[in-house]
Amino acid sequence: MVSAGSSCCCRIRQEKNGGAWCPKAQISSEVREYLEVDLMRPHLITRTETQGRFGNGQGQEYAEQFLVEYWRDALQQWIVYKDTRGQKV
Repeated sequence: MVSAGSSCCCRIRQEKNGGAWCPKAQISSEVREYLEVDLMRPHLITRTETQGRFGNGQGQEYAEQFLVEYWRDALQQWIVYKDTRGQKV
């Protein structure tokens, strides 16, 4: 769910409206912002890509880290994606 900005800004290599989705609140250890993408049916995701905000060359906001979670209907919960070694990716 997009809490600030518009999902049209969630496109890689785009500069529209600064070229980024930005969280509503300043990020801290108490704030957990997220961007949810519903693919409607199961897909095999092979990679992710992020970018900082361009903002006409003035943007300095970017994600220093992020995690990927996926929904499991059978468990009715979100699962943090881990690699074959059990490390969070």
